[in-house]
Amino acid sequence: MASPTRDRILDAAESIVIRSGVSRLTLEAAAAEAGLSKGGVLYHFRTRDALVSAMVERLVAGFDADLAEESARDDGADPGRYVRAYVRATVRPAQTAEAIRRERAGAAVLAAMACEPELLEPLRRSFDRWQARLVADGVDPVRATVARLVVDGIWMAELFGFSPLAEPLRSQVAAFVEDLSR
Repeated sequence: MASPTRDRILDAAESIVIRSGVSRLTLEAAAAEAGLSKGGVLYHFRTRDALVSAMVERLVAGFDADLAEESARDDGADPGRYVRAYVRATVRPAQTAEAIRRERAGAAVLAAMACEPELLEPLRRSFDRWQARLVADGVDPVRATVARLVVDGIWMAELFGFSPLAEPLRSQVAAFVEDLSR
């Protein structure tokens, strides 16, 4: 279990990336944003790369938790359950808390890409794992893969501000993609 101080530092780092960009993320800046000394940050993260790596790990763990939650909520038949969970976890309604979570997840990706692209390796492995589960979910693997690529595209459009979909179109596209699992 992560410590509250560690989470506070990660929250601070994500806030810096969102507000000021990756170039402004330093251990000193994270310490100031979190209201800690640099030594307090160094206790948890010896380097900026370690901090960014933890941001990516938290992104993966959070998405895995979202997948488990959405899968447990699905009252449909087992074939396609994971595909539907993936769609719902990726394209949740644009509520304030969810918008912040997606923005913070994006901060982790941007920070890793800018600092050291190899820090994205845990995320790459997770996408491989998620894709393997999608194609083994009992529905046509092409439909499952198309569903993943569409909702990943929606997430990326929102992350980079590339003509993100407004409601109700966003929800309509998500529902259409979810139907690919049936």
